[in-house]
Amino acid sequence: MQKSVNSLILTSLLFLVPVHTNTFVHAQSAQTSTQNYSEKIFTKEELYFGLSKPGGDTISELEWQLFLNQVVTPRFREGLTIIDTYGQYLNSSGKLTREKTKLVILIYENSPMKNQMIQEVITSYKRKFKQESVLRVTSTVKVSF
Repeated sequence: MQKSVNSLILTSLLFLVPVHTNTFVHAQSAQTSTQNYSEKIFTKEELYFGLSKPGGDTISELEWQLFLNQVVTPRFREGLTIIDTYGQYLNSSGKLTREKTKLVILIYENSPMKNQMIQEVITSYKRKFKQESVLRVTSTVKVSF
């Protein structure tokens, strides 16, 4: 009985403890001392681009590179990170879809212009490859250079 009560208390604490969503990123150049860096608050975007096309085909690496070079890079010349990954989700009709995915990570100073550019990228991808959605995850991060 005591063991059950202790488990219940511990489980309750998980719901009471606040979740901290900020991520702290530190990038150091060779010339910079760790005691002499400036911290800034930026926005981090994670964009998940599924590579499955309607009908069973897959977006090729060449198609992805053309999209990246023509649509994404011109809007985010400051830099970005791309990770090849694999994911799954329920589509709008309730079907489980498993697919290869490109994860694009952007870290930038927040502005209405940048937000518009991200929306343009998402809209362009959905239109070009007939996608139902692009997952967008936004968070605030502290960075230093």
